[in-house]
Amino acid sequence: MTSIYNDYFGLKASPFSIAPNPQYLYMSDRHREALAHLLYGIQGDGAFILLSGEVGTGKTTICRCLLEQIPSQVDTAFILNPKLTAAEMLAAACDDLKIAYPKDATIKVLTDCINSYLLDAHAKDRRTVLIIDEAQNLSIEVLEQLRLLTNLETNQRKLLQIILLGQPELLTLLAQPELRQLSQRITARFHLGALNREEISAYIKHRLAVAGAKGSFFSKQSVDRIFKISQGIPRITNLICDRSLLGAYSEGELQVTPKIVAKAAAEILGDQPSPQYNWRALALISIAGFILIAAALIGLLINPAEPTLAAPPAAETISENQPIAANESGSLLGTAEEASASLSEESQSAMVAETVVVSPSNPRALNPNTDPQTSSSRLSSLALTQGHARAGAALNDLLGLWGVDFTDPDSATCELAETIGLFCFSSIAGLNEMNEFDRPVVINLNNQWFTLRQLSRDTAQLSVGEQTHDIEISELLDAWSGNFTLLWRAPPGYRAPLTLGDRGPAVDWLKNRLQVINNRPGTTAPGYVFDARLESEVRQFQLISGLNPDGIAGVKTWIKINDADDIATPRLDGVAL
Repeated sequence: MTSIYNDYFGLKASPFSIAPNPQYLYMSDRHREALAHLLYGIQGDGAFILLSGEVGTGKTTICRCLLEQIPSQVDTAFILNPKLTAAEMLAAACDDLKIAYPKDATIKVLTDCINSYLLDAHAKDRRTVLIIDEAQNLSIEVLEQLRLLTNLETNQRKLLQIILLGQPELLTLLAQPELRQLSQRITARFHLGALNREEISAYIKHRLAVAGAKGSFFSKQSVDRIFKISQGIPRITNLICDRSLLGAYSEGELQVTPKIVAKAAAEILGDQPSPQYNWRALALISIAGFILIAAALIGLLINPAEPTLAAPPAAETISENQPIAANESGSLLGTAEEASASLSEESQSAMVAETVVVSPSNPRALNPNTDPQTSSSRLSSLALTQGHARAGAALNDLLGLWGVDFTDPDSATCELAETIGLFCFSSIAGLNEMNEFDRPVVINLNNQWFTLRQLSRDTAQLSVGEQTHDIEISELLDAWSGNFTLLWRAPPGYRAPLTLGDRGPAVDWLKNRLQVINNRPGTTAPGYVFDARLESEVRQFQLISGLNPDGIAGVKTWIKINDADDIATPRLDGVAL
């Protein structure tokens, strides 16, 4: 399956499809244990194996993974729709095992056919396993018929093993007195629970990595929101993550924000029903609380305690935007203003002389060795480097390197840049791959936006407006998820990658540029068609440039062609060629 956002995020496949693809199975400790129980059950001598779990916890996916690891001498039948009569269930098992049976066969005839097949398989040293998904929908009659199938046995083992996959309702069904004989034959059982917060984070990263992602698109706050909404259920997590990536794509964002997650969840899950309160119980609790408070007040009036004076709070140096420890209520005071509000006026006045305000207007606070007369700071910590709050402002800085200046920095968008022939390319890559593009890029570090202007072996130069900051490469890698956006110069009339059969100004321009690059001067008449010869030239150029020679003139091919132009182009090493 291919989602429309895959190319935007550099994915080779859709990472959050709800199809039970074993390739995407995230093996948490409980999933690994569940799979071990199934394998143990198959290798044992029991009749029934049970795997239960809430909707969407991954039971079917684990079973698909089991089928990939099952021994070659084991034959399997997989029943996906268990809402069948006893005769229909036996016929479905025969169909999956390729057992011939007469038309309109009775339960006895079908049972005899299956028993004959099992005896023949045992003689050939083969084993047979019947897997039934959504087993909570089985009727008592069908379950009893399945139990009777397992009566065929040798002195060592049962000739048929049955795996039941079902929701928690299956446990209730098997607990009924009519099914006690079947329940006693279950030799391996496991209940699969939901994932915890850390596992959900690892689950999302795992599926993105399998899909070819080279970074994480979900911030910690977004993952927190996803876990809170999904309650650790993988299927709901998949649905929310898929819609969140689509939302980020449609809004032109490189990372999924909690706001996008909330919107995606509302679209997927709809409006959640408001909780139904037991007002009678709440009233009783309120009355009990009132009685306890009254008793405490009476106790204080009878035996007043000596007043205890709290020590005044010690004066501390607090910088703007410096994180403050959690208060007693558990909430975080995020800024100096919020922290100061909880102190007395005397304490605040005592702090004034010691307070150092860190802001762009005070560069010495960022780095005491910085010369205030220069716009570029020396090597500084990323934690003390303030970026743009909006991606548009950083994009405006990037456009400035291309010699373009918009009046309103926050209004800069990729769509606006396209009007002057500069196209955005957003992707995820490692530092080396991004360096191969050799273009300055917009990146997000710690939820702030910067323009990465230069890279060296040890340092990276970031720009924010007119200021530049050099930071350690290690700091950049710690804070960077791999997302980036660069600008490239598009040919006239370009709208999409060019391939066989295309024509127009962009094709004419491509033909002319390749003639110049290959030292074959000449002009191309307007209306040239992208033919097999031009495709061959594109493939040759791609091979020389170290690209995948697919013969399609896409973004990476155009960037390499731009490198051969005489027009000044900003480079990541800071040199315009």
